[in-house]
Amino acid sequence: MFNRKSNNADIHQHDWARRDRATLLSSLHAGCAPEAPATTSSGWGADAAKKDPRSVQAYLAGTGDLRATWWNLYSSVYMATVPGATLELAMISFHRLYHALTLSRLGFAQSVARAAADIEEKGVLLAAYNSVLREMKR
Repeated sequence: MFNRKSNNADIHQHDWARRDRATLLSSLHAGCAPEAPATTSSGWGADAAKKDPRSVQAYLAGTGDLRATWWNLYSSVYMATVPGATLELAMISFHRLYHALTLSRLGFAQSVARAAADIEEKGVLLAAYNSVLREMKR
């Protein structure tokens, strides 16, 4: 991309949407505009809210992940129990907890998948032995 070492100024000066614009302009000149102009590379212009459980659209449709509800509950409990609490500290604490729970859930899912694959390949006893060894190494 660059003939010399890159720095932060290069990141701000680089035209990241060049390919998206070129695709859109070529399709417009050809007479057939795509539905979402930049779905081929970056996703700009695509309506992802229909599928995203975090969106307001999903929340109003009743298919959301209740993130706002959990935040309201957590922040009110945090503000009531921690002396000198601010909304900023509540938000930091909430995101720390949320990320820790997410990483724990992903680690558990990976462990279960690995154990299932070991059971299929090696049998129950050897899979249990390997699982115990993996947990002891952690």
